[in-house]
Amino acid sequence: MTVLARFAREGRDELVSMQCDLCVPPVLSASTTVEMQKLGWLLADDGHDLDVCPGCALSVPERSRRRRGDATPVTPDPERLPNLVVIGAAKAGSTSLHNYLDLHPEISMSHDKEVRYFTDPDCLSWVGRYQSYFPAGTRYRGESTPQYTKFPLYPGVVDRMADLTPDARLVYLVRDPVERAIAEYVEEVTWGVIGASIDEELRDADAVHNVLVAPSRYATQLREFHRRFDPSQILVVDLAELAEHPAVVVARVFDFLGLERIDLDDEALRPRNAYGDKGALPGWYRVFRRPALVRLAHKLPKEQLTRMQYFFTARLTKPVERPQPTEETLARLRAVLAPEAAELREMTGQAFAGWSV
Repeated sequence: MTVLARFAREGRDELVSMQCDLCVPPVLSASTTVEMQKLGWLLADDGHDLDVCPGCALSVPERSRRRRGDATPVTPDPERLPNLVVIGAAKAGSTSLHNYLDLHPEISMSHDKEVRYFTDPDCLSWVGRYQSYFPAGTRYRGESTPQYTKFPLYPGVVDRMADLTPDARLVYLVRDPVERAIAEYVEEVTWGVIGASIDEELRDADAVHNVLVAPSRYATQLREFHRRFDPSQILVVDLAELAEHPAVVVARVFDFLGLERIDLDDEALRPRNAYGDKGALPGWYRVFRRPALVRLAHKLPKEQLTRMQYFFTARLTKPVERPQPTEETLARLRAVLAPEAAELREMTGQAFAGWSV
């Protein structure tokens, strides 16, 4: 089983973070076991051999389920490992930046944006598979995984990354921490991971493991990386500036990497994964998500499967409305995040002038 962390919560069910034992990239979840069971997780705590995400539970027959890992042991190859990682934050523009970076001729970004390799305590068991994401001979090989800055929900990331890629350059995207937490709530509701109101979810906003607040504790996350990486290896970027002046910010990232700047037009710098790009599927759609049907669909050529998935998401999904927390909830959230924002300003020398804290 791969439970990554457990957190007791006063008056609420235990919070558990875990990963699927089968898929690559591994699906991650930080929720209660009850909520994960509702979503279709098969859990080792319930007597299953492995922890299996809903997607794998539907698409991989039980007899074919094998723990993720290389067929034979692979020695890590520095020429095939990433030396550029966008480490977050979630809902702060990492998808857009991932695509912008991939436009540079000397950068090759992973085709799966979020590889989620360093969240896995057993990551070395599939280092060969991981290295296959990155072509040899490219000056920079990169990936982008926002879960890398969700400590303590996903612990051990920094040490695993520093042990394997100690010289990597890291880019940390941040945004107004209050707005980021609200945006993550919308994302989690979209995927069905959260069912409670935002006021309920932020009742314990001061808890270090609150799933919405922990990724907005930017100073805490940055301090964790400073344990093993020199601050000169980390560039902190404000999403507000990236959104308003994308060409300027992307040029700054290229400078940070020691690369020649390239010209990018407005279409190349169009934001990706913005609000409204995703939506929740109606409840009746789950009736059709049966193992036999899903496995049949996965036998289709990848191009046909992608078109079919796009059809359903484009026609059936509906964006989740942005919630409006009560003033009491907002005050609680700001009280928790204001000291973190102040420390981040001191650590980076940046003003983050447009933030609400």
